[in-house]
Amino acid sequence: MKGGHRDTRLAAVLILAGWAVLGAQDAARGPAASPPPWRNAPVKLELATGIPCIYQQDDVSPTTVVGLFIAGGRAAVPAGLDGLAAVSTRLLLEIPDEGKVQDLMAQATRLSYVCLEDYSVILVECLTENLEDALRVAAKIVQDPLVSGLRVGRAKDLMTANGKIEEDDAASAARAAVFRGLFGGAGYGGALYGTAASLKAIERKDVLAFHRRFVVKPNLFFCVESDLDRDRIVSLLESLFAAFPQGAAVALPAQNPALPRDRDIVLVKDTKQTYLGRAYPLPRTGLSDMVKGLLAETVLGKGPGSRLWPLRAEHGLAYGADADLTWIKSGGVIIAHLETVRIDEAAAALDRALAGLSETGVTEAEMAATRTMARSRFLRAVEEKAPRLRTLGLYEVLGLGPGQAAELLVAIDAVTVEAFNAYLRETLSPERALRVTVGPGATGTDRGGPPCPD
Repeated sequence: MKGGHRDTRLAAVLILAGWAVLGAQDAARGPAASPPPWRNAPVKLELATGIPCIYQQDDVSPTTVVGLFIAGGRAAVPAGLDGLAAVSTRLLLEIPDEGKVQDLMAQATRLSYVCLEDYSVILVECLTENLEDALRVAAKIVQDPLVSGLRVGRAKDLMTANGKIEEDDAASAARAAVFRGLFGGAGYGGALYGTAASLKAIERKDVLAFHRRFVVKPNLFFCVESDLDRDRIVSLLESLFAAFPQGAAVALPAQNPALPRDRDIVLVKDTKQTYLGRAYPLPRTGLSDMVKGLLAETVLGKGPGSRLWPLRAEHGLAYGADADLTWIKSGGVIIAHLETVRIDEAAAALDRALAGLSETGVTEAEMAATRTMARSRFLRAVEEKAPRLRTLGLYEVLGLGPGQAAELLVAIDAVTVEAFNAYLRETLSPERALRVTVGPGATGTDRGGPPCPD
C-alpha cells in the first residue's frame, strides 16, 4: 500500500510539473488562437410547427440524440408543491404498451429525462437506423401523456426514492442546502424531488395544470445531434411532433441569489467523512462572466495543480477536494469543498486557500495552465453527443444561443490575468461565502485521526 501511495504522489507531481511547463510555455508565447471545438457548427432553425430546433451533424457514430427542452424547471414550481416539475416531467415518459417498451430495449433505444433549475429535458438516444420508431413512441406519449391518479402516485414514490438518494449523498445534500439558503427555500431553492409534505399535496390536477402551462409550443425547443442529414431530421420532427398545443410563453420573474443572515449551514449525517464547502453566488451577464466562472472552478478544485489539491496531496487534510459550478438564468453558484475527518484543521486551511486566491490572484504561468485545463475540460465535456446536446441546450436557455458555446474557447483566451484576478477579488471574498458542513462532525467537533490518504 505504501508503494501505491508513493506512486500516486509521483503521478501527481509529474502532472503538476507538466502543467507548469505548459503554463510557462503558454505564458511565453501568449495565448494562441483556439480552433473551433467541432467541425460542423450547430444550426438554429424553426420547424414548420413553429418550434425552434438546434441541429448539429456529427458523423462520428451512427447514433442520434434528440432532446426536447421544456421551459420552467425547478424555478417554475409554485410554493408548497416542491417536486412538481420533476413529477410532471417524469409523467411525460409513461409508455402504456409493455410490448413497445420491450421493442425499444431490444433496439438499444433509451428514453430518459432530467429536471434542472430553469428547464427540463426529455432525451431520446438511439441508433440512427431506429430513430423513426423511437421518435414515434416518444411523440405519442409526450404529446398525449397518461396522467392518472395511480401514475401520479407512482411518480411521487419515485421522487421520494430519488430524494432519499440525494439526502444520503453528502455533496448532493450540501448543494441542495446551498440553493435553499441562497434562494430562500423557493424556486431554485425548492426541493427538486419534493418533501414529504409537498409530495402529499401534489395531485393530478396540479400535474395537468403544469403540463398545460409549460408543455406548449412557445416554451419548447428541440436540440439534435445526429449523423442523419438535416432535412430528414426536420421532416421527422415536423411530422411526428405537430400536436403540441399553442399557449402563452411563460416569463418567470428573476430569482437572484442572496446570502442569508446566518451564513453557516450545518447538516448532521452519519457519514464516514465530513463535507466542508464554501459557496459563492456569481454574476452572469454574458459569455465573459461564464468563462471567468469556468476558470475559477478550474483553478479552485479541478485536479492536480488546483489551489485545493495541496490540502489533499501535500498536507493530508482531505480525502477529496473539488469545485462545482452551476449556471442559472439569474447568475451562478460555485461551491469549493473538501471531504475530511480533520474538520477544524481542514476548514481553516480551506478558508486560507480561498482567501489567498481572492487576495493575491494567479500568476501569468498559473493563468496559462488554468486556460489549458479549462479548454481541455470543455472539449472532453462536449466530446460525446448527449453531453454536447445538453451544453448547447443550456446556452440556448440562458439566452446566449448555441453559437456562443463554440466561442467559449476564444473567450477563454481573451481573459487577461488582470481581469481574472479582479473577478476573483470580487466573487471569492470571504464575506460573500456561504459555509456548509455535512457529516458526523457537522457540529464542529474534530474527529482527529491520521492524515487523510492521498
